[in-house]
Amino acid sequence: GPLPSGIHQSPRVGAAMALTSPRWAAVAAPLSLAAALLAFVFWRRRRSWWLQLDRGRKSPRPFYRVVEEEGSSKAELLHEEMAASATHIAAAHSLEQPVVIAMVGLPARGKSYVVKLLCRYLRWIGFEVQVFNVGAYRRRHLQLAGAQSNFFSSSNSQGMRIREEMAEAVQQELYDWFRDRGEGKHRIAIFDATNTTRDRRRMLARRARQEHAFLLFVESICTDEEILQRNYRLKLQNDDYKDMDPEVALSDFMARVKAYEAVYETIEDDEDDGGVAYIKLINVGQKVITRLCTGYLPSQIAFYLQNAHIQPRKIWLTLYAENRDHQNGILGSESATMTEAGRQYSLDLAKFVNSKQEELEGPGRDVLVLAGTHMVDAETVLHLKAHYPLYQTPVLNELRGGMFHGMNREEIKKLYPEEVAKREADKLNYRYPGTNGESYVDVIERVRPIIIELERQRRSVVMVCHLAVLRCIFAYFRGVATEELPRLQFDMHRVYELSPGPFGTEVHVHDPSEVQY
Repeated sequence: GPLPSGIHQSPRVGAAMALTSPRWAAVAAPLSLAAALLAFVFWRRRRSWWLQLDRGRKSPRPFYRVVEEEGSSKAELLHEEMAASATHIAAAHSLEQPVVIAMVGLPARGKSYVVKLLCRYLRWIGFEVQVFNVGAYRRRHLQLAGAQSNFFSSSNSQGMRIREEMAEAVQQELYDWFRDRGEGKHRIAIFDATNTTRDRRRMLARRARQEHAFLLFVESICTDEEILQRNYRLKLQNDDYKDMDPEVALSDFMARVKAYEAVYETIEDDEDDGGVAYIKLINVGQKVITRLCTGYLPSQIAFYLQNAHIQPRKIWLTLYAENRDHQNGILGSESATMTEAGRQYSLDLAKFVNSKQEELEGPGRDVLVLAGTHMVDAETVLHLKAHYPLYQTPVLNELRGGMFHGMNREEIKKLYPEEVAKREADKLNYRYPGTNGESYVDVIERVRPIIIELERQRRSVVMVCHLAVLRCIFAYFRGVATEELPRLQFDMHRVYELSPGPFGTEVHVHDPSEVQY
């Protein structure tokens, strides 16, 4: 309607009012719908463009057009490199591609220790892992055990040629191993060598692209002089120096280290055209740097190595103290009604840990107690918790028996012989029927956070748990094959002392009732 006297309508307001008129609305509705459709089509094309890159397909179509119009051989090469790089990076997201972990670092920087850690963890969670060590190849095939330091010098052209040929030969063995095992998904190879130059790493990356493998570098850097000196002494135990005078061997090894230091180049982000994926470990756990460690497996490896360390400590594993359920053969023993022997073991266990603590030094002298949440677990740690911090978690509870939980084992054999036969045929994968029934595979997955916690802890740890959990933890630290894990035997009222170290985990079995305090 008309405006009140004295008020003038601006052109902008008038236009706005015109746009809201019924006549304009009749035109605007189809236009808005058309604009929405165009926006949707544009979004879909953009989304498809990125998904092609993310899934490791060929490079995005707009890039193709630019390259093809240029028509130069250089542009075509760039075209191929970009496509290969996209595939290479996207491989981190797929377990279908073989994975190669290539170690990097000077001698005595902890590479072999890291390799042992990775093998132990990756095999335990279900991957097939094989190590390909260039030094072992040199000693085995070329009879060059005890090679002197000048063999590793950059000024020794013949030695350099032999080392490059060895690297190529070991890579061939590595990829042949992948092919010999068909198209299985769970395959990881570790290329264990110094790989200290950009040229060597470029060669590894080129071969990985040719084989459609995902390549992850793990560089171990050590700047702690105390750790280095200890590592130098440990190196004298390998096959190159086992028959030499220790001082002569140390002198030769230090000359070898200097030869590598002269050409050493740490990994940089611009390697492999910016597509290099790596983990840098500094002083084994003090600092960790990761790059392009996306996807399940690379992120699992990075997370695991972030928690690894070399501090000496003890891990004491024990079953819960004896109760009436255990005496009666009940599946899923939970009762707090302890036997006389069980009550005595609870007291002996606390005395044993106290005596062992006095032998330790450094962070490992502090003690943490971990236990399940059943009443029998609480009774077992009754005396321990008066002296040490206690953390209880259902992760350490016994394998759940489903519909058989709380039944007598003899009764199960009598009433369900077919289930007993199934379990005996495949004890690892057999899952108890019924609600919440578990298999050993389920328990392995369940206790994975505890494995990480044990690797992370600088303190010594007492772990009170049930048989299935004890088997899983023990098998992990001792490198027992997963198939053999369900049949490991452990006795009641014994402490299994684990001492992780650079050459594996030592085990000592103790009877706390026999220890003199």
